[in-house]
Amino acid sequence: MYRVVYLTLAEADILDAVDYIADKLANPVAAEALLDELDRMAEQLARFPYSFQLYRTERPMRDEIRMAPVKGFVLYYTVRENTVEVRRLLHGRRDRSRPED
Repeated sequence: MYRVVYLTLAEADILDAVDYIADKLANPVAAEALLDELDRMAEQLARFPYSFQLYRTERPMRDEIRMAPVKGFVLYYTVRENTVEVRRLLHGRRDRSRPED
């Protein structure tokens, strides 16, 4: 079984998404459901890290990035030896071709 770790940026993405859903959208139940689904996804990635598709881009990348859908969001991660490294959680409709703001 693989160990799942979250980069600081991914942790911030998750907190931002949960805060937005709970506070701005006033839907704490949906925020909790997102956290529950992220927990289930972590368990799945620990067992089957190669089960999701590769992220394809024109730019050269140092690491092979994979994408997993989670309740309207996309979890970006890479697999290293015995570790799944979660890098980002972005909204599924976000334009990833634009640079970060």
